[in-house]
Amino acid sequence: MVLAFVGWKAFLFLFPSDETRIQKKLNRLASLVSYSPGTSPLAHLASAGGILEMFTADANLHIRADSRTWNLTGRDEIKTAVLSARQQQPGGMEISITDPLFEKPEAERIVTVVTVTVRQGDGLEPMVRILELHWRLGERSQWLIEKIVTRQDLEWGA
Repeated sequence: MVLAFVGWKAFLFLFPSDETRIQKKLNRLASLVSYSPGTSPLAHLASAGGILEMFTADANLHIRADSRTWNLTGRDEIKTAVLSARQQQPGGMEISITDPLFEKPEAERIVTVVTVTVRQGDGLEPMVRILELHWRLGERSQWLIEKIVTRQDLEWGA
């Protein structure tokens, strides 16, 4: 019985489900987007590179915040926006991505709806948004983000 349990755990470790793999990517994305005050420009550049590796080359982002909307297409625009946002917010930013709901509409695609909480270093109230991430299975069986949209229909008071 114990051997079967250990074997099952080893199997899950060696061959994680798509949901587990995407959850790990969401955790990595949150850690790459978050940064502390006084982070060096080289660290910002390295994080931006790590963020870009999570997206398809033709990724689309349509994210709405309180007073801004970002419509970005492709890795170059995403990189420029990430580096620009980090310059505009030198006080740091902490991002958490929680509560993923998974839907698998096609064999090589997964949609996740997540709660994203952003805490800025200036002490303002955290911003909370519900985002829908569309994932596509890329080369080497890696899940990559091809689209992110703000789910306005799920916002409070909407």
